[in-house]
Amino acid sequence: MAWNADDWTFDALEAHYKTLCRYLSMHDLGRVLGYGCGTPGMTRVSKHLREAYDLGASLQA
Repeated sequence: MAWNADDWTFDALEAHYKTLCRYLSMHDLGRVLGYGCGTPGMTRVSKHLREAYDLGASLQA
């Protein structure tokens, strides 16, 4: 989550995430980036909470 909704906000975070996936030999099955969510209240009213729920529900054990 990040307060700033600019496109570049998550560049370093995404690069680090991809590096960790490679290092741990894990496959990226999806991600939700909370652009513009600087507080819990902002997150609650954003589309990202539902996106995260839907992503989790779509994963198989």
